[in-house]
Amino acid sequence: MPQPFNNAVMTNAGARLLTRAQAGEIKIEFTRIAVGNGNYTAAEKTLDALQKRTALKSLKNSYTLSDVDVFSDYSVKVTALITNQDPVTGQTLVNAGYYINEMGLFAKVKDGAASTEVLYSITTTAGDNGDFMPPYNGYNPAQITQDYFATVNNSAEVTIVSTGAALLAEDANKIKDDTTHQKYKLGIDNGLIYIQEVDE
Repeated sequence: MPQPFNNAVMTNAGARLLTRAQAGEIKIEFTRIAVGNGNYTAAEKTLDALQKRTALKSLKNSYTLSDVDVFSDYSVKVTALITNQDPVTGQTLVNAGYYINEMGLFAKVKDGAASTEVLYSITTTAGDNGDFMPPYNGYNPAQITQDYFATVNNSAEVTIVSTGAALLAEDANKIKDDTTHQKYKLGIDNGLIYIQEVDE
């Protein structure tokens, strides 16, 4: 049974990035979801402590984002496939199993240098340990389709880095859906998926 995570917390670095986007100075590009097996005390799971984090405690794997959806006027849902074997390249990603105790969403200035990437948001498992990610056994990969909800502003254009991401079945089905009644549309520009508000 999937182990629950606490509500995601926007970090101070993420808040600074969002403030710049709200001011029209930059656009935000979500780059990856990372998972780790770091253990957090109750004090380290407080809002104040998580807002100050700049990295995961013990990062194990990073995953390219495969999809982004407008969830509300002030949030988006990004999706990544958390797995122990890369479905595109066949590369083994996990040789030693671990508990997924922490998860972070990373972002940077759109078209900015890699050095502008920050830990935008972080969440930790509600219990002592999260789901177990086993080592790849050479036959059946373990896969978790992970949705992550991030706070943005409706005036901030958001893109994701999707190069190398697997196309999930639900994403493929969504492409076939009629989008004529949506307030927003998705597009691809230079390999990046973007959200654009549609005039009604």
